[in-house]
Amino acid sequence: MPHNQGLKSDEEFGGINLLRLRGSEWSRYSLSRRRGFVRAAYLYWRHSGFPYFQLSLDQIAAEFNRLTLQDDAAVFRKDGALGSVVGLSIANYFQPGMWSVKVSRYRCPMDVFEDDELLQAAIERAWTIWPDRRGANSSTLRRMLKTFPNTAAVSNFRPTLARAVISRYSCSGASVVDFSAGFGGRLVGCLTLDRNYIGIEPNPKQVAGLTDNIRAFKNLKPVSASAKILRGCAEEVLPRLPAASADLVFSSPPYFDWERYSNCSSQSFVRYPSYDAWLAGFLGPCIEHSGRILTRRGRLVLNVSGRSRWPSVEDVVELARRARFRLIEQIPMLLARVPYLHPRNLGPYKPEALLVFRKSGGA
Repeated sequence: MPHNQGLKSDEEFGGINLLRLRGSEWSRYSLSRRRGFVRAAYLYWRHSGFPYFQLSLDQIAAEFNRLTLQDDAAVFRKDGALGSVVGLSIANYFQPGMWSVKVSRYRCPMDVFEDDELLQAAIERAWTIWPDRRGANSSTLRRMLKTFPNTAAVSNFRPTLARAVISRYSCSGASVVDFSAGFGGRLVGCLTLDRNYIGIEPNPKQVAGLTDNIRAFKNLKPVSASAKILRGCAEEVLPRLPAASADLVFSSPPYFDWERYSNCSSQSFVRYPSYDAWLAGFLGPCIEHSGRILTRRGRLVLNVSGRSRWPSVEDVVELARRARFRLIEQIPMLLARVPYLHPRNLGPYKPEALLVFRKSGGA
C-alpha cells in the first residue's frame, strides 16, 4: 500500500507525532482534528502492518538477564502465585501467530486489525479510555486489539511464574517435561535455570517459534540449560519417553475447545470433539503417562482455569487419582483483571489454579 500523502512522515500528522500523542492531549483537540488523528494513525498502521513485538538481540539479552535476576520465592504470596511480565515479550515475540488464534465465539485481534472500520474504532478507543497512554503506538494498540469489544486473545504463561514453579518443584540438573508447550512462556522461564526442558507441541507454526526461541537463547551466552521440542500429539509422544526420565511434568493443557490454535487434525479438540472424549483420549492419557515418566519423587504441576472453562479442577483431580497421583497443593494463580472491561468485578485479580501432585507412595 503506498504512503498516505497527508502524512509529512510515517508518524506525523499536522506536525504532531502520532505515536507519541497521549490520550489526554488528543482529547483537547476539536472533533474534526481528533478524527484526523485517528484517520492518519489508521493509515500509518495499515501501511506498516500488524504491530507485532519487535525485539533486537540486545533487547532479548537484556530481558533475559532481567528474568534471571527475579526473586522466585517472592512469586508465591499468601493469596497465591503472582508473576510479573518480565520475559513475556520474548515468548510473545517468537509466536506472531498467537494474534490470529480464535477464542470461543469472539473475534481475534487480527480480525480487528484487518477490518478498516474496526481498526479506526480501536485507535479512537485507545486514545479515549487511556489518557496517560500513547494511544497509537505499537504497545497500546496491541493492548487495545486484545481487549476490543467482542474480541478475545490468547495469553502466554508468564515466564517469571514458570521459573518460580520450576525452581520450587525441581532441583539443579532436573528434566522438565511440558506436554502442551504452547507459546513458550514455560520454555523461556526454564531456559534461565539449570534444567533440561522437553516440550511437546503439535502445531508446526508454534514448533517453529519455540525452536527459534531456543536458538536465540543459545546465541546469547553460555547457559547450563538445554531444551528440545518434540513435534506431535502429546498422547502419542509421551508413551515414547523413557520411564522415570523426568523430575517434573509442568504444563498448561488446552481449555478443551475454548482456544482454537488451528483447525488441523493434530489439535486435541479436533481429534476429540466432545469433552468426555477429550478427557478420555487426550488429558487422561497425558496424566497417566506423566506418572510413568516421572521419577518416584517427581511432581506433576498443571495449570487449569478453576472457573467455568474445561477442564474442571474436579475432573483433573479425578484423572490424576486414577493415575495414582495425590493432590498436595492447590495454589491460586493470580491473573490481573482489565478494569475497564470488568468494572463490576471486585478485586484486582481473577485466579486460575495451579494443581501440584505427587505420585502415591512417592516422597
